[in-house]
Amino acid sequence: MQKLKINSIVKLHTLCLLSKGPKHGYEIIKELENTMDQSISASHVYPFLKSLEKNKFIACKIVEERDKKRYDLTKNGQQFVNLVLENLGSIIESVIEKRLSTCTHCRCKVYNSGHKETIKNHKRIFCCEHCADAFKEKMLLNV
Repeated sequence: MQKLKINSIVKLHTLCLLSKGPKHGYEIIKELENTMDQSISASHVYPFLKSLEKNKFIACKIVEERDKKRYDLTKNGQQFVNLVLENLGSIIESVIEKRLSTCTHCRCKVYNSGHKETIKNHKRIFCCEHCADAFKEKMLLNV
């Protein structure tokens, strides 16, 4: 069994498509083209499908209609997809984490910017205006 690398968006997306259910190679190509809004060559997809099959991550079944091959994830293939997506999730999480702040009032995580206000000479970040108002009201009651 060779080590399989997922080093392109086409490969990653192909795995995602297969995780939704069995697909024909041509069907994968067309879905990739529609989603990515670019032409996808068979040479991008079929060698990858062959390597997935060699690694026993997919099973290939010949369907009677014009001898089309239908590709379906195996149990090992589904585990492989889960691992790839878990790794991708960790990468995305580490990138997003740098852009997260915490709402001063409700402590929820705020992506990128949020609602900012200066209250009593302190710059504060809130998830929304309602939390900012609630925080100011709470401060007035505590004074």
